[in-house]
Amino acid sequence: MAKAGLDAFVTFNLKNIRYLSGFSGSNGAVVVTEKDAVLFTDFRYASQVEEEAPDMTSHVCVGALTEDVGKKLQKVRGKRVGFEEKHVTVALMAELKKHSGSLRWVPSSIIEGLRSIKDAGEIGLIVRNFGLLEKAFSKISAIIRPGKEESAVAAELEYALKLSGGEKPAFDFIVASGARSALPHGVASRKLIRQGDIVILDWGWVLDGYHSDNTRTLFVGKPKPKLREIFEIVLEANMRAIARTAPGVPLKEIDSAARDYISKMGYGKYFGHGTGHGVGLDIHEEPNVSQRSTATAIEGMVFTIEPGIYLPGIGGVRIEDVVAVTASGCKLISEGVPKKLAVIG
Repeated sequence: MAKAGLDAFVTFNLKNIRYLSGFSGSNGAVVVTEKDAVLFTDFRYASQVEEEAPDMTSHVCVGALTEDVGKKLQKVRGKRVGFEEKHVTVALMAELKKHSGSLRWVPSSIIEGLRSIKDAGEIGLIVRNFGLLEKAFSKISAIIRPGKEESAVAAELEYALKLSGGEKPAFDFIVASGARSALPHGVASRKLIRQGDIVILDWGWVLDGYHSDNTRTLFVGKPKPKLREIFEIVLEANMRAIARTAPGVPLKEIDSAARDYISKMGYGKYFGHGTGHGVGLDIHEEPNVSQRSTATAIEGMVFTIEPGIYLPGIGGVRIEDVVAVTASGCKLISEGVPKKLAVIG
């Protein structure tokens, strides 16, 4: 805040509030000044804030949240208040201005930058989360089989994860079989899985607010030669990008490690998305691992490595892992979920 010239900072984003305070309720705000940090919420969460955010001053609002936040901001010495333009609507800003008086509102994304570097506790949560995926994936040959609908596979995986623990799906699971596997975001449909199909499974879970994200490509029966070929290419691209991951390496070079190999093998135009993205309190957060990345890898960053090849009308392959940047390289958090070519059914 001092570096940005801010006298105060306010966030209404629930993920950022949880990051700063530990509070996981559905209504709140945090105001940070040079002297203190105050968590605002309503009567429903009076007990919850005491349990989840004991180290932060809490304020239970009787009226509108924006009214009490505005009164707090009126007392700030100095007039520059940072706010998150990505998360504040026009209507919310109008309410803030109504209750806070004359302030200079400065767009800022301080918290996203902080969140991009995970501490040991955060990384431990993501590792535990992948333990749940590993346990569920061990049953995959019984879940994916000929004659079953993609949507039924997604439902059974979700049920298995519910029994294992955690909170909820990180997103709508992608189960895309046959020619549908060429859809990078082919959310599970009513299509029946058939003998000889390739299946992309992209799934993730939420544990104590932190997400996992994992993609595996499986074959139901003997792989077709073209699909086996692109599987081996994507697997090699995935491993090359992981091997390139280390502190100080530009993120676009990690992307290039995968992208250049796929292009060299003649499939560059069939890999159209970035190689990875940050994973944490959001399923997609900083940093981005792509051709447009300007950042470098820093110890504590956690992100995906997920190259793919998608051949319209034929099928596609994506292999996604999650890595944590360490002092000397990276830790493969998803190593317990097998990714080498597997035939089931």
